[in-house]
Amino acid sequence: MEFFKKLLNSFRYAANGIFFCINHETNIRIHIVATICVLFLSAFYEFTKEQYILLILTCLVVICTEMINTAIEVVIDKMSPGYSPLAKIGKDIAAGAVFLSSVAAVVIGVILFGDIEKLKMVFRFFAEDIGNLAMLLGVACIFYLFIAKGGRKRSIKGKNKNGN
Repeated sequence: MEFFKKLLNSFRYAANGIFFCINHETNIRIHIVATICVLFLSAFYEFTKEQYILLILTCLVVICTEMINTAIEVVIDKMSPGYSPLAKIGKDIAAGAVFLSSVAAVVIGVILFGDIEKLKMVFRFFAEDIGNLAMLLGVACIFYLFIAKGGRKRSIKGKNKNGN
């Protein structure tokens, strides 16, 4: 029974980390919206199973590198609350990893979604039907609110349960 309790706790800790990032990191929310948009757009394409796997893994790599970047930032903020050139380098390197994974995701996206005729079809889907266009605008507003207003500024001072 102890094994299952530890396993359940590990899932709870992972969920806490995910929700922390969603609540405190604008970039995670941007990546989540981008992933939803990419998956919606993929419905207009006839991707193979392998292409869908590549698409999903690509989106997850960007989200995961953003989460690792956040973890590094939080630890650096705890260990070096004032300005430190080494802390800056650590944060810059972590941000660079996110940037590289994002560039790779864009390149993969251009390769997978580069069919101009399919993109024209998607454009017509929204442009020729006022209901589809209204749905697109409504979803865009929801995404904006989620990204811009959906989180809180990270204000954690880095203290543990004992106040140290």
